[in-house]
Amino acid sequence: MIPFYRKIRKKLADNNQFLKYSRYAIGEIVLVVIGILIALQINNWNEDQKGKHREMTYLENIKTDLLLNIDELNNFIESRETCIASCDIVLDYYNAIVPVDLYHFNYHSLNILIWFPFNQHDNTYQELLNSGNLAILSNKSIKNGLQNMQVGFKKIAFIEGEMQQDYESYLYDTYFSFADLDSNLRNFEAQLDPENEQTAIQISAEEVQVLLNNMKFKNGVVLSKYNSGLLMAEYQTMIQNTRELVDLIEKEINP
Repeated sequence: MIPFYRKIRKKLADNNQFLKYSRYAIGEIVLVVIGILIALQINNWNEDQKGKHREMTYLENIKTDLLLNIDELNNFIESRETCIASCDIVLDYYNAIVPVDLYHFNYHSLNILIWFPFNQHDNTYQELLNSGNLAILSNKSIKNGLQNMQVGFKKIAFIEGEMQQDYESYLYDTYFSFADLDSNLRNFEAQLDPENEQTAIQISAEEVQVLLNNMKFKNGVVLSKYNSGLLMAEYQTMIQNTRELVDLIEKEINP
């Protein structure tokens, strides 16, 4: 293209046709400018495509994290349900509603004591946040949903923190001060396996009676039931919010 225009310029110059040469020169400049603009547009389009691809990759990874959270939250709801059931059974013994079954009491007391806090799957969100790339998410509803979810998990962490304090103050200190955890835990594990239940280590009736006469331990069981109920409600709310967020992400990925 350039050699072609040079030949035209030379020919016009030789013929002393300045006006025509000027027009061709201006035309050449215009073509060059248009070429540059087109090149810039193509480059911008390529960058936009790369950015969109990165955004879709992040969204896919966020979706994976959210689905893992839903599975874990369902497991934690089931765990809190069994804890509440054990609390009701132990409280029935405290309130003398049913005769005391030593094995039964041991099993459900330890089932109440066994718990752990929820660990959120949010590696992708934290990566976006720490790298300053959160702005890559173009859908404001998704971005707001992720930020609101962090607030929800902070609320869950607060309740779990209160629950941990109650466990340490009312349940763990009381139980571990006199109970034989070694034999009680082996009895508990044997009851988990129906084939070994008959060979479970015997439980001390004296230890059980001490617990039944301890109001502090009973109050710990009451608090465990109460906090488990609060956590279940928060877990269920979080599952609902997470599902709605997953739907938004799927629509963004597959419009």
